[in-house]
Amino acid sequence: MLPTPQLADLALNLVRIPSESGQEAEVARYIESLAMSNGFVCERIFVDENRWNLLVTTGSQPQTLLTTHIDTVPGGPAPRIEDGILWGRGSCDAKGIAAAMFCALCDLRNAGKHDIGLLLVVGEETHSDGAKAAAKKMAPVERFINGEPTELQFVSGQKGVLKFSLRCVGKCAHSGYPELGHSAIHTLLDALQKLLSEAWPCDLRLGKTLVNVGVIESGIAANVRAPGARALVLMRLAASAELTEARVRSLLPPNVEMEIDSISHPQFLSVPPDEKSIVVGYGSDVAHLRPLGEPLMYGPGSIHVAHTDHEHVSLADLETARQKYIQLCLKESVIP
Repeated sequence: MLPTPQLADLALNLVRIPSESGQEAEVARYIESLAMSNGFVCERIFVDENRWNLLVTTGSQPQTLLTTHIDTVPGGPAPRIEDGILWGRGSCDAKGIAAAMFCALCDLRNAGKHDIGLLLVVGEETHSDGAKAAAKKMAPVERFINGEPTELQFVSGQKGVLKFSLRCVGKCAHSGYPELGHSAIHTLLDALQKLLSEAWPCDLRLGKTLVNVGVIESGIAANVRAPGARALVLMRLAASAELTEARVRSLLPPNVEMEIDSISHPQFLSVPPDEKSIVVGYGSDVAHLRPLGEPLMYGPGSIHVAHTDHEHVSLADLETARQKYIQLCLKESVIP
């Protein structure tokens, strides 16, 4: 029997390794080396030539998967532990969770439970390409427990995602003679205003569909009609992704092109009996991993500090999550 790594030390080590989306290899190698030195079997599930998900097992086909992502957004506070709090990018979203899951896997193996696996995926913060590859290449399981910062509550539902770009081509002209050209900015702003003022669907459980124009790029100078314009938009969906996409396209003028970056339906998840649950407004890999098995979602930390310059999670919450993951994996069935 090999000793379980110290959770706090492992979480801090993972947070110290930069792993922005697309650059996850170093942290994947670190966990792979640690897992193999602890007697586990590791399999790389490739997304492309230089990027892969990591599946950690005892060598048996898992029936339950603990899973989370190892990529992060850029930035964040300096990695450190102070007064029982782990700080740093990925502390709660989601490398602290990865550490709690790895330690839970060690404890379960030492307790003789060999049908549990740990799936660590790449790319969740961008296109969920890691989850999509895992769903295509892995054998199904009975259930998977997805780790996200849920404040130690189970998630019963999450909104869908429609992420897209809008592009418009204009014609340069001196602003004193607007009839000689047309502004791509003006056309794009009109289209965006239609999207923002549209009455989008609501759901009693999920709430409102939300529209966020996150980036606008355009223009040469204040006295020039803009020859091109681009906007990045993300919608949090309370209704069908395909129907919402069709509705967006119907609102756009012919000279505004729409390119889909990511799309997923709203998700409703299993919650164990007698457990508290919440509905979340953010997306996750659940929609893309769902072909693998029945999903649950649970994790430590708050989404409200994820992606910020004060991202953190308490070590006590990481330990609580570890124990909950063990409890869930030891139960024969947690799905009502």
